[in-house]
Amino acid sequence: MNRRHFLRFLGLLTASSPLLSSCGITKYWPDNGIFFNPCKSHLPDVLANHDVVLSALEGVDTTQIWDGHIHLIGLGDSKQSGIWVHPHSQSWSHPWLHTQFIFFLNASCPVPNMSVDEGYVARLHSLRWGGGTRLLLLAFDYAYSETGERLPQRSAFYTPNDYAAYLHQQWPDTFEWIASIHPYRQDCVEALEMAFLQGARGVKWLPPSMGMNPASPLCKRFYEALVRLDLPLLCHGGVEHAVYGMNQQTFGNPLALRYPLEMGVKIVVAHCASVGKSKDTDRGENGPRERNFNLFTRLLEEPRYEKLLFGDISAMNQVTRAGPDLEKLLSRQEWHSRLLYGSDYPLPGVGPATSLKFLKEKQYITAPQAEVLAQIRQYNSLLFDFVLTRHLQVGGKHFSPEIFQTRPFWTGARFWKV
Repeated sequence: MNRRHFLRFLGLLTASSPLLSSCGITKYWPDNGIFFNPCKSHLPDVLANHDVVLSALEGVDTTQIWDGHIHLIGLGDSKQSGIWVHPHSQSWSHPWLHTQFIFFLNASCPVPNMSVDEGYVARLHSLRWGGGTRLLLLAFDYAYSETGERLPQRSAFYTPNDYAAYLHQQWPDTFEWIASIHPYRQDCVEALEMAFLQGARGVKWLPPSMGMNPASPLCKRFYEALVRLDLPLLCHGGVEHAVYGMNQQTFGNPLALRYPLEMGVKIVVAHCASVGKSKDTDRGENGPRERNFNLFTRLLEEPRYEKLLFGDISAMNQVTRAGPDLEKLLSRQEWHSRLLYGSDYPLPGVGPATSLKFLKEKQYITAPQAEVLAQIRQYNSLLFDFVLTRHLQVGGKHFSPEIFQTRPFWTGARFWKV
């Protein structure tokens, strides 16, 4: 597809996509005009041993790198997975959803001659790099109503906890996992206890899409169980564009997390809530709208949450987030002990999502680094994301090595540092 046709296509999608209409379609033109992942394998030694890669590894113990944001998706075309995908994402009658799904699936490069489910995992397994690194697979629950009714038609997709647990059991040296349990489920506490026994390292929520309000008393018994089991909650913060579902954007307000924080729940705010605005409820029910990132960092700086609140830097190198928020995270090194690395896989393999040209123009990376990263990306999007994130800089300040050494956090052994 040439540039003219692609821009016309994106123009048609703009009406149904606040993401494109707010940021402009030209910002998403991919590096070197490569829209889709070429899915090459076997990273050449000349790249694996390049100084851009080796310098990114300096000061980081790879046995402590646990990538805490790996989406586990598929088509549900294998007996084992139990994955379900909303039909809208597989139909051109819903062009934006279908286009997103095509990009996500291509970015994951499923190994051919297998089911998509099996090919997704096989490719992901092959991308693991460095001695001792592990990947935390994210399950994803259905949306539920406040009365505890499952809502498949309002759900984007479903990836069962049992499937993520199974993959961990099959490849314990590669995969860890994070459960997903909707707190409005009647059996939410029982499901959490089962996930704990199966080795889950935490729980993942995407409130705008899954339809849970973190500030609702309906979540109380679930929060009590999280505290009792000492499991962290990886909770999306801010506006959500990639996964539609319930589309309740008000539930992405970081201030809604005061309720579980006051109960003692350890929370990781995904992407540091770096997209969109929410009502500043600290200033009353009719408070002004404030940037979600500012609301998150307000919480981060409150002393009583020092050992409870953390931020996930996944996707911060993407065009929707790279800018002032990224610069602030890089500069405020006193926050670095409370930031955690994650790749947001398969997003690093989506051509329009991360623009090396844009990052180079902003002087977050150098031209030689961008040239090497562009080549790495075609072979290994996980290594690409790590090396890129390690080299991001503003005013000579980079993300500290401890941000990438996340194993102590996910095993519960990090808090003496904070």
